[in-house]
Amino acid sequence: MAFSTTAFRQRSNPKTYFHTRAGGLGVMTSPLQGEDRRFDSAPAHHSRRKQKMLGQNFLIDHKIADRIVTEASIEDVEKILEIGPGRGILTERLINLGNLLAVEKDKWLAVVLKQRFAGQAEIVEADILKFDIPEIDVIVANLPYSISSPILFKLFDFEWNRAILMFQEEFANRLIARPGSKTYGRLSVMANHYAQTTKLFKVSKTAFQPQPKVHSQVVRLVRHSPDYELMDFGNFEKVVRSIFAHRRKKIRNCLKLTFPDLKVDDLKHMDQRAEVLTPKQIANLSNQIFERLSE
Repeated sequence: MAFSTTAFRQRSNPKTYFHTRAGGLGVMTSPLQGEDRRFDSAPAHHSRRKQKMLGQNFLIDHKIADRIVTEASIEDVEKILEIGPGRGILTERLINLGNLLAVEKDKWLAVVLKQRFAGQAEIVEADILKFDIPEIDVIVANLPYSISSPILFKLFDFEWNRAILMFQEEFANRLIARPGSKTYGRLSVMANHYAQTTKLFKVSKTAFQPQPKVHSQVVRLVRHSPDYELMDFGNFEKVVRSIFAHRRKKIRNCLKLTFPDLKVDDLKHMDQRAEVLTPKQIANLSNQIFERLSE
């Protein structure tokens, strides 16, 4: 079953454009042959955009691409979302596994991808941060380092089952960190609220062209319900932000900065630091604070 083209709309532009293929956009003046030539043949009025495109880091290691797709464990009937397909190294594998929707922000890349995968996948030119994501089973993506966090929490606002995502190694380490580790923090706790995170494998910077300055890490996220209940999610976010804002301070001192008029000395864990508390313990603390704020 294919995706319904009416289901995908970019908030900033309610028009759909799935039936517009590369040849109908008026930007390709001659047939292009071969994958490399397609991507390197931007017309003159795209030259400035092409220079920006050349600054992107494209995955070029086919063994890594194979491994990412294998880790996704995609079944035939599943709906797949690929974010930022770039030159299509993952796309060419995903089209054979399920119903694929690929969202690419770069106009020229989207043009070429639409031509290359015409009839095999829905290629949408859109900013994923402004895109209304439909119901999806699996997400696969090599996320831009600079906006990994906004994209991740955007995804948490929509329905999906699991995701195989590649991040900058430092970001991935913070994402999957557990209590007691130096990298455990706000990102770890908030992500845990939505999904179980597992580190899969490291990807060398040599797997990309051009090479980034740092290595990457592939992470699996499986949606779940947390092992706690919250009285107020907004208060939970506020507490998490407060206690991790000053990692070396005791929780008591952090909370007094955020809630100066609230009595907190008799609450649990006041003499500990946030990095040792589990997400469930933080949730319980948030509920206690919310109760007192509501009195």
